[in-house]
Amino acid sequence: MRHIFAIISLFAIGLGYSQSSDQIFYSSFRPQGWDIHMSKDNGKSFSPLTTNESLDYDAKISPDGNWVVFTSERLGKPQLFLKHVKGDTLPRLLIKSKSMQDQVDFSPDGKWIVFVSSHEGNAEIFKLPFKPNETLSINEAENLSNNKAGDFRPRFSNDGNSIAFSSDRAHLIKPHKFLVFAMQRTGDIFTMSSDGTNVKRLTDSEGWDGSPNWSKDDSKIIFYSNRFDNKPHLFQIDVNGNNESIITPETISGAISPLVINDDRILFTNENLSNGTLRILELNPVTKKIDSSRINEIHMMNIDYHNSGIMVIHGGKKLKETEANKGDFFGDILVKNHPVKDTIENINLSHFGIRRSFASPPTLNESKVIYSYNPARGFGDFITLYFYPLILLPCLALYWFVTGVFRSVKKRKDIAFWKHIVFSMLSVLVMVLLVYLLDKWVGFQALSMNTVRLKMISVLVVVLICLGLSYWFYKKRKSNANPIASLYKLYTLMLFGVALGIIYIVLFTGSFLQSTTSFFTVDYNSNKAQKLFDFRADKNFNPQSTSVIDTKFTPDGTALLFSVGSFRGHPNAQGAVYKYNLESKIIERITPMDSNHGFADVSADHRTMVFRSGETGNMDIYVNENGAVTNLTNSKAKENFPAISHDGNKIMYCSDVNGKDIQGLVKTMDVFLIERQSDNSWSSPKQITSYSGQEGHPHFSPDGNWMIYTTEEFGINDEQPIVQSVIFAPQMYGEIVAERISDGKKIRLTHNKWEEGVPLWISTKY
Repeated sequence: MRHIFAIISLFAIGLGYSQSSDQIFYSSFRPQGWDIHMSKDNGKSFSPLTTNESLDYDAKISPDGNWVVFTSERLGKPQLFLKHVKGDTLPRLLIKSKSMQDQVDFSPDGKWIVFVSSHEGNAEIFKLPFKPNETLSINEAENLSNNKAGDFRPRFSNDGNSIAFSSDRAHLIKPHKFLVFAMQRTGDIFTMSSDGTNVKRLTDSEGWDGSPNWSKDDSKIIFYSNRFDNKPHLFQIDVNGNNESIITPETISGAISPLVINDDRILFTNENLSNGTLRILELNPVTKKIDSSRINEIHMMNIDYHNSGIMVIHGGKKLKETEANKGDFFGDILVKNHPVKDTIENINLSHFGIRRSFASPPTLNESKVIYSYNPARGFGDFITLYFYPLILLPCLALYWFVTGVFRSVKKRKDIAFWKHIVFSMLSVLVMVLLVYLLDKWVGFQALSMNTVRLKMISVLVVVLICLGLSYWFYKKRKSNANPIASLYKLYTLMLFGVALGIIYIVLFTGSFLQSTTSFFTVDYNSNKAQKLFDFRADKNFNPQSTSVIDTKFTPDGTALLFSVGSFRGHPNAQGAVYKYNLESKIIERITPMDSNHGFADVSADHRTMVFRSGETGNMDIYVNENGAVTNLTNSKAKENFPAISHDGNKIMYCSDVNGKDIQGLVKTMDVFLIERQSDNSWSSPKQITSYSGQEGHPHFSPDGNWMIYTTEEFGINDEQPIVQSVIFAPQMYGEIVAERISDGKKIRLTHNKWEEGVPLWISTKY
């Protein structure tokens, strides 16, 4: 018996050791510091109802005034909790699930709740009986909206027979106005019966219409819309879809999350421009009078009201920049209550959301991540002392202009007067042309500094020829005692000054504009930051192409790879990959910089490196093995984000070769796989994902059997303007998904309304 027990024990121990413990790091656009605040004196004062370090938001008071139901991320994903209005009871989980629940509302009799959940994939409206003394199951909830698009912010009518909501189901996804790769959605107001039938569309605009509320007699819907210059205002519309009108005064912009108290009181969220916080204002829609007496030092968002005088909001103090997270989102670098534990098959995972816009890779076997920071924010921040002598050129142009005008006045009775006027005009025109060419080559075309030098030398040759001709005419006229000789002398001096200026530009053009990017390591447990090294790009780099756009460690953690260049720039724009050796502290450039090289990744033995390059005039994926560089894709499609497995035998990347064309501005990307063959050659690309939207930033699991990537397959989980009003989030997608390469088994890892991306899968047992 003891032998059997020993065998079982050894088997159990072996099974335990067979489970790996990996970490997934990803960028997160999540806010920080929100709690639920309550007022029992009709909004005169507020005090915290919750004090958890995670996000608490979107609170609703039950019709009997006894309960507050709110969304909390304290268990890792948004879920509904409830807390009694009276007493110091702890919040309790209301609905047990592995998905997101948010944006709750009560039926007028308090017997039902509706809410938004990602239980079946995308954001849909579900309904459950409200049982405050039980923990409900999401599996028992009824899906009312049942639509492949996103449905948001449900609101019961006052008679309980209907539900108003917003949805992005009626509009095509469109590119962001400036960042065309970022997909944007458009919302309209809909109504349906409380059982999900009789769906009716009320609005149709190119902006976002959202957060519908019912008038007290249920004859009108009050909502916000950002259809005018992307500045939200409050509107009202009859329940039959007629008589749409704006109700906020022109002096108010940024009105979201309306709450109808009665016919002459509407509360809404608005940005306080004096201190940058969000506040609650009150509108009388009849008189257009605004009451701003509820000003508070904290953010105040999404108010709810009970006729007993109780109000709840969510918000928190405005955060400040810290050393641990410079130049990006204010507050801590690690999402609160992270890491979150998870399991995929026999792999134990820990999720780490890093509150930065781009990847912040972790150091090996330490509780640290690394990020880059450049303090330069405008043109003036890039200027060096070499730039200031150029100011002499416009000063000389002004001097020559005045001189020509002055001499034309002196010779106004002479035929030579108009020739001096022409000189004045040409002296300015030459300077304007010089500035135009510099702006075109350095600014618009973003050419390398060596290319700019060559082009300026060609301009210099033209100027020197004109200078020689001018000097020859001057000497000839002077020898003949011709009175016009003084004019050629002016031309000679003017062109000589221009030539000197161009020579100065040729010699020092790479030194006019420079900036330093600093790399920091941050202990995400203690929030202590330490500078790792400073980086300044080669002088041949165009200043516009010196941004750090990608960072990752080699699998063994001995070196940091980072790309410098343009994320979505032209293939011929400058870009290069650099390597920083953590032991020797040496920075070396490991790719050329004559075209858009970037996004490098290496195998565990450092023998194989993949990267993207625009060397052929198209964005292709290349592999460098033992110094031999091979173009693996060589197509006209746009390819990006290559990653290589630790063993160096698999390569993933994104391509728009089969992507969906959106308004002729951008094509969506899919993930492709290339594998090493038995003869050491590489296979043809195989498409792994096929969703019609954007997918990107793939990365291998340490064993190479899984890939992890970002996708917009599940849409967005809240109204776009509400999310974008609290944090800059132009890319309104970004759920993290793991997919097994062998059979395509897909597991969704994140459920929330915050943009998340650039995932990295790290082994703690390298």
